[in-house]
Amino acid sequence: MRVFMPSALMALLSAVSILAADLTITSQVTGKGALAKSGSQVQYLSASRMRVNSTGSKTDSLVDYGQGVIYSIDHGKKVVTRMTFKDMQEAMQSLEEQMAGMPEMVTKMMFGDVSEVKVEQLGADTVLGRPCKKVRITLGKMVQELSVDPSLQFPVKDYAKAMSMLNRAPGQMGTLLMRVNQETAKLKGVALRTHVSGLMGMDVTTEATAVSTAPIPESTWALPAGYTMKDGGKELKR
Repeated sequence: MRVFMPSALMALLSAVSILAADLTITSQVTGKGALAKSGSQVQYLSASRMRVNSTGSKTDSLVDYGQGVIYSIDHGKKVVTRMTFKDMQEAMQSLEEQMAGMPEMVTKMMFGDVSEVKVEQLGADTVLGRPCKKVRITLGKMVQELSVDPSLQFPVKDYAKAMSMLNRAPGQMGTLLMRVNQETAKLKGVALRTHVSGLMGMDVTTEATAVSTAPIPESTWALPAGYTMKDGGKELKR
């Protein structure tokens, strides 16, 4: 199955008020590793929906939190895969049951010890001329450095919970992502630069090139015309 992680992993941050304005962040992604897809990226965030367009992977992810649906848009194959949050939860539960017998030694070799997290304040930083606070979060083998602009906030009411659903994964990977969500939810603001390294050869930097709080046009949430629609839930069950 497909786990929606690469682009969204770069954006993991805080839970905030639903009263925040719409937010659009254009970024450049560069790096290496199995999950690295260098290219431009645009994140559109409203109080009830999120869309991430990635030129590097030629895919978009559209999440409708109100409807509990995730759409994965593959522009290369011209296919839209629809999956409900319920389908995702059931699939992950099944995979977690299958992976329950995996030796702890194997999972620690892959992900490290995800039971302990270290958070370090690294001082001041500047991105796009905006004052930021730099933070390093170490969890298992993953090291994530974030330059956070405290003057911005995400419009999704519970962004950390929303990202936990989007990035749901089985086993230790799922535990790692859940802990990252919990820690980043404690930060106040929006990361304009992130650097993630150490996990499965990953070394990826995402840096904002433009930020807008203008209302997002309704057309942004439209699915592309002429694409084949697939039921991801049924495919997972098969």
